[in-house]
Amino acid sequence: MKTSIQHDGEGINPLIRYELIDTRLYQENIAAKARLRNTLVVLPTALGKTVITALVAAHFLFNQKQTRILMMAPTRPLVLQHHQSFLEILKIPDDEAIVLTGKITNRNREEIWRGNNHLFFATPQVVKNDLIREYIDLRQFSLLVFDECHRATKDYAYTYVAKKYMERAPWPIILGTTASPGAERKRVEEICRALFIEQIEYRSEEDVDVVPYINPVQTEWKFVELPEEYLKIKYELRELINERLSWLRRLGYLQKNIEYTTRRDLLELGESLRSNISHTSEKNKGPIFSAIVAQSAALTLFHALELLETQGINILGYFIDKIESTNNSKKSYRTIIKHHKFQTLKKNIDESKKVRHPKIDLILDEIKQQFIRKPTSRIIVFTQYRDTSKDLVRILNESLQVRAERFVGQATKDKDIGLSQDEQTEILRDFDAGEIKILVATCVAEEGLDIPSVELVIFYEPVPSEIRHIQRKGRTGRKAAGRAIILAAKDTFDIAYVYASKKRVEKMRKITRLLNKDLKSLIRLGPKPKDMPLTNDELKAFEMKADELDDGNTVESISKNEGKRFLAEVDRASRTILSETMKIGQKGVNIESITNSLTLDGISPNAVMAAINKLEDSGHIIRLSWDRIASIKVVSKQDHSQSRNETDVFKIIVETVFPGRVIAWINDRWRARILPEDFEGPLNLLKKDSTFMARGTLYRDNGILCFRVTEIQGLT
Repeated sequence: MKTSIQHDGEGINPLIRYELIDTRLYQENIAAKARLRNTLVVLPTALGKTVITALVAAHFLFNQKQTRILMMAPTRPLVLQHHQSFLEILKIPDDEAIVLTGKITNRNREEIWRGNNHLFFATPQVVKNDLIREYIDLRQFSLLVFDECHRATKDYAYTYVAKKYMERAPWPIILGTTASPGAERKRVEEICRALFIEQIEYRSEEDVDVVPYINPVQTEWKFVELPEEYLKIKYELRELINERLSWLRRLGYLQKNIEYTTRRDLLELGESLRSNISHTSEKNKGPIFSAIVAQSAALTLFHALELLETQGINILGYFIDKIESTNNSKKSYRTIIKHHKFQTLKKNIDESKKVRHPKIDLILDEIKQQFIRKPTSRIIVFTQYRDTSKDLVRILNESLQVRAERFVGQATKDKDIGLSQDEQTEILRDFDAGEIKILVATCVAEEGLDIPSVELVIFYEPVPSEIRHIQRKGRTGRKAAGRAIILAAKDTFDIAYVYASKKRVEKMRKITRLLNKDLKSLIRLGPKPKDMPLTNDELKAFEMKADELDDGNTVESISKNEGKRFLAEVDRASRTILSETMKIGQKGVNIESITNSLTLDGISPNAVMAAINKLEDSGHIIRLSWDRIASIKVVSKQDHSQSRNETDVFKIIVETVFPGRVIAWINDRWRARILPEDFEGPLNLLKKDSTFMARGTLYRDNGILCFRVTEIQGLT
């Protein structure tokens, strides 16, 4: 349905390529309002948030040629995607639309911000950093766009950027877009405060002005029953959980009946226990530490039970192997491993590994039927866990005559290597071309990325988050009618999530509508700027440049070249850092100093940090403290020389005591965290400025350096 969009009574905006977009009445209405006041746009995936954003931007580009526009998104792939979309929708030359990332040197970014470009695309962290460096004059910007703005909470960079924009710009206009801001009123209010929102524009598939434009998505709930082998292991896990819950209840820490105790109850109990430690005398802290260990062990077992019920025996087996590994021998883990029932549990798991979760056979059947109906179908299977995605891809490729691929994030988790941006791009390209028929994706495919329309989406498990539920479902039904199948195992964690997701979606809709009535208009610093539209000559020059786009200078090629340059910078930085740490020796290199030095050589700070992380992950360097690194070879030599006299004995100096953790210096060299479950010794030693000798082990937990005390050797 092609329509013309009115701009302040001036008719069609000449910067918009109407022949390439299917404009919709609700998009027109939202865009017309969004250019007047700070607006939060809440639209489910596939209802055209990008088009609305481009329409609002086009208004300012044409009518206020003297101002600038900034479009932000949380990740670099999303930033590049928006850049490409704007070039397709708007008649603007690509040298007017600039992508700024951390891979561009500070010096070059400063020159670009202070240049004459009118349209910028960047991640919020880059913008925040450049605001701090005073590269950006926000007074020049007529519009700031915050995509995936549900992230605008607490200390996320969006909040800083919005605050500075409102403080400095004479007539600021903010546009925030999201599929869902959340299902809690406090969270939505926090987002509105952070982005200074004056109005909320919410639409769903049921709204009368949306219905004519959408393709129906048939949602089906399919339920399975767990096999006997699973029920047996479920009973054993439940017994282990109940033992810990009963102990906590007997000692008065837990008030609820154990049959109705949930993980949320345990999480709240953990917060309470850790808070109580700071208000408890030293002699009475012992029982609280024991309670924390029991609470932590119960949470671990709850997670194991969820993996069994919702994912399968193999995934549970991977988790059991993890808690048994020496690198993760936390006190709460050890209490599980040493339990007399644990070996029986593990034996039953090993014997049942060939019993697949019934969801898998259901998935195979649904996919086969889909390809019978339409052999060219594209299908996405969503799952929360990487281990599940790996197993599903293997089973699908073994069972079907089509290609299935895993689509996960870039981070490496538990030795599972993520996908680089180039790898992600290549997989999506092959999926779009039909070489890949099935994507098995984690949450990385839920948010924002331009994944081609698919005929079938399968949820391997329900998700309690209304944001993720809406984003997953929105992957189908974009260009034609689609199907979404949500799998759930009866009488399991799945069922709780089924009701939670339905309830939270309805709650989110109600909150956004009610909150809109309470929002107030803001007083701005200056007068509303007068329109200064592009002249006919300027417009012709604009359009001519836009039509002369070099086919080889696409976003994709720019992205690939940037990636190559970045990797080259990381390699250069890695060689220099390795050389310097070897040269300096055991006292280590100051991170800030080497970063400044390498930046002067044309290497970006992001590349320096990537090099440090790469060298740390590969075991070439170690962090001595938050701001110093050293060669592992030099440190190992020193540790080896000491080990002949002290073996694994360390000098511990307690720096700070917090509820539930202690920060200490280890051998005057490493600043590490000590958790209650990692401390075997008298609790009165865990006082500020306390110094003692102990046997122990350094390890990392989610990147944080920790120390496990296994035996006290004496005081100093």
